Amino acid sequence: MNRNTVEAPDEEKEIIRQNLACYPVLSSIIPRNPLLYRVAFDQYGGKIPPERFEEIAEFSLGGFLLHSEEDEEFRDRLQRVEGWLALYPEYANAEFGRKLLNHFLNFSSELEVYDALKRAGWSPERDVSLEGMVEESKNMKNLDFRVRPDGRDILIEVTTPRMSLEADSMYSDTPHAGFFDPSRGIERDGYAGPSRAEIVVENKVINQILEATSDTDCPVILIINCTYAYPEIMGFGDDVSGRISGIIHYWNGTSEFRSTRGCDLSEKEKQFFACLMGPSRAEWLQRILAGKNKSRGLPTDQETP
Repeated sequence: MNRNTVEAPDEEKEIIRQNLACYPVLSSIIPRNPLLYRVAFDQYGGKIPPERFEEIAEFSLGGFLLHSEEDEEFRDRLQRVEGWLALYPEYANAEFGRKLLNHFLNFSSELEVYDALKRAGWSPERDVSLEGMVEESKNMKNLDFRVRPDGRDILIEVTTPRMSLEADSMYSDTPHAGFFDPSRGIERDGYAGPSRAEIVVENKVINQILEATSDTDCPVILIINCTYAYPEIMGFGDDVSGRISGIIHYWNGTSEFRSTRGCDLSEKEKQFFACLMGPSRAEWLQRILAGKNKSRGLPTDQETP
């Protein structure tokens, strides 16, 4: 067994196959190769200490399938992916099946954003290679989507970061001495470097967005699925390049949008992105409180004279 992965034994392989069969569209595009039976892997590139591997390692598609019967969250994610694939046949192909098998969480986030864009009434172009780039280049950087809400292009890139290994390890310890600071994320003893949010944004800009958009000045929106990096990513990283117009954080059905200092979005576009991936955290809490007040017969804000 690869020391950086957990592979399913024969009896668990059969469970994985049986559970995959419960999702006919997903099953039709997932290749039957050894990666299907990879239950968990070191998402930190082999850096997890061997004695902590089972605590910290990330479940792959095989792990989601293996444990979906007893884990409602896993079952919900699989059901949502199945529904999206059935709704959008442009994704229900062998190429995307290989992507899900290799990086299930990353590419299910891409599918989630595509669904949000479609439900918002847009017709997103996928896997965008911008005009003006050298077509023969094998290393050309693409962005996930291009949309034209008001006649001009807006580019969208989706990313699904994890917590840093130090933070992940700290959260597996009890008790820990960390505390939360929205401007820095998780405080770690002796750490004075940039926040995790800043690192994620900077890496995405430097390693992909600047190259992909070198021949265009159209706005770029970075959408960050914070589900697997929360609460370490609590603040918004700044784009020092001025290339990103706005950043969306979303997790657990809520989202937050922030325009950057390089923003050239219209107010209408800002409003659209502010609610694309769900209500803001404040709106979500307000709805919950309004629902509780209504159930108790108390006046809501809208009903208050």
